[in-house]
Amino acid sequence: MYNAALEQQGVLDGFTSLRWRRRFFEPGEFELHAPATADNIALLAEGNIIHRLDRDEAGIIEGIEIDTPDDGSGDEIVATGRMGSSMLDQRIVTPTINFSGTVEDAMRQIVFDNAITARPIAGLGLGVAGGFTPTCGFQATGKGVLAVCEALGRAAPLGFRVRLDAPNKQWVFEAYDGIDHSVTQSVNPWVVFSGENENISGASYTLDNTGYKNYAYVAGEGEGAARTIVTVDQTGGEPRRELWVDARDMQQGDLSLADYQAQLTQRGVEKLADAVKSESFSASAVDTENFQYLTDWDLGDIVSFEKWGILLNQRITEVEEVYENGVETITPTCGNPLPETLDLGDDT
Repeated sequence: MYNAALEQQGVLDGFTSLRWRRRFFEPGEFELHAPATADNIALLAEGNIIHRLDRDEAGIIEGIEIDTPDDGSGDEIVATGRMGSSMLDQRIVTPTINFSGTVEDAMRQIVFDNAITARPIAGLGLGVAGGFTPTCGFQATGKGVLAVCEALGRAAPLGFRVRLDAPNKQWVFEAYDGIDHSVTQSVNPWVVFSGENENISGASYTLDNTGYKNYAYVAGEGEGAARTIVTVDQTGGEPRRELWVDARDMQQGDLSLADYQAQLTQRGVEKLADAVKSESFSASAVDTENFQYLTDWDLGDIVSFEKWGILLNQRITEVEEVYENGVETITPTCGNPLPETLDLGDDT
């Protein structure tokens, strides 16, 4: 356990349960239950940090609840919060950024300009660049730094995190990607979650295309027939499902028309990434030979799920770890799960 100044406060022992949800495109979250002793109440204070030596993520406590359960088990404290990258939600992008280059460099510049050199978040720095190649061109102002990184990541696709470097007392921002272990490739060992391999239990499959769009009209500056409009076609042979994106906030300024159109196209790609078909497999993973969590597969990897005659080759976008009553349950989610809250956006 660390405080906000990244000073170690002690070690938390004897918690009764922990839910640790890791996410690839956004901050994960956690919920920890422990006896409400004086030591635990002091350790589980608002703003303190839960650091696990076996994970890249660290959790920042944002909520605390202390009560007496009806079962007579004694006073209990519940600490909830999100992983380190949630701190990027404290900053907005200002002034306007016009960018063309790799998605990783875009994320790094946004964080550097708005949370390190200007309005710095204490202890935050950039990690070593990974050299990831997806590119983008965009402009943004007034948006949250976290929201922009999430949009860029989903469109790329590319993950990011803010990792706690405890020995050096700093937070480290870095982009990262997973490894393709699906049956569609032949370079890396396959990871197939299936009943036949006896490495899953309690499987669940969902498909929902209610909000699915695959063709965007992105409208920039101008009026009437003079308005700059670009289209983004991701139909891939499927029937067209159209989306209107009002990007009037993006101005051409000193940009060439080609560069401006490229930025509008990027906005369309990001909006379509928010309107993908929701299709996902979720199941409790059972460690077997060649299917060990963190050794053979991890968050962000592309794997294969097979059950009920359905084969899905998709990225692991979430991993939920639950530790309760001495039992560990690991549940990967592969694909694009339905959002837990409805986001109507502000420019569609």
